Amino acid sequence: MKFEKCEDIMTRKYLAITALLLSPLAANATTWDFNNTGTTVPAGITNVKAYSAGTTTASTFAAANWVSYSGGLGVTTSGETTTSPEHATDNVGNIEALLFRFDTSTILDKLSIGWPSPTAYDSDMSVLRYTGTLTSNQLPTDRDITGETIAQLITRGWEFVGSYNATQGSVEDINPGNLSSSFWLISAYSSSWGSGLGESNVDGGNDYFKLSQLVGTAGGSGGGGGAGSVPEPTSLLLLASGMLGWRMNRKRQTLAA
Repeated sequence: MKFEKCEDIMTRKYLAITALLLSPLAANATTWDFNNTGTTVPAGITNVKAYSAGTTTASTFAAANWVSYSGGLGVTTSGETTTSPEHATDNVGNIEALLFRFDTSTILDKLSIGWPSPTAYDSDMSVLRYTGTLTSNQLPTDRDITGETIAQLITRGWEFVGSYNATQGSVEDINPGNLSSSFWLISAYSSSWGSGLGESNVDGGNDYFKLSQLVGTAGGSGGGGGAGSVPEPTSLLLLASGMLGWRMNRKRQTLAA
């Protein structure tokens, strides 16, 4: 009886370990909302910057303006109006992008758009993260966006994560590998960033979107930009379940003996 009691205690301990492994994944997830918030930046994000570049390979990025409208964040380039659809983040005439600097290395996991409806416009986008070193916790000059081409940024620490076809009202999973960084770039789709990652149903024209929400978790390690990743929830669950199953099987063998 004393041995069986010890086995029960061990089983309860393994159940507790399972809960501890899985609880941070749900408890630490943060949602940042940008729906009709003007130019206010949500807590947990240090700043947001907007940029635009021409559509040729030699085009360099320049500063643009961002505002949160009904439906989410939009970008306007010099010469554009603040009326629909030009006040959205788009790739018509210029490739517009939003650069998010988080307070800490963040696994940016999901996003949502609040505009447009899928029957009005397409909403393809490209997602990147910075994996290089930082200078006084800032992007080095040649890793910043201003004055740089897409090709230059890719060779200086910016990593293509994937391109996605977002739909109003749906949550888009943009980071299945659980990659992390303090700096994340979300632009209207451009094949110049890269290919073969994300979704295949993307193209290069007439994409518009307003970014309404981001969802992420603080974590990751490696490199000033946060080049690490964390195990997927499924992997942790399998590990914990295997440990518990081993204990239960051992208990049954002991009782049978």
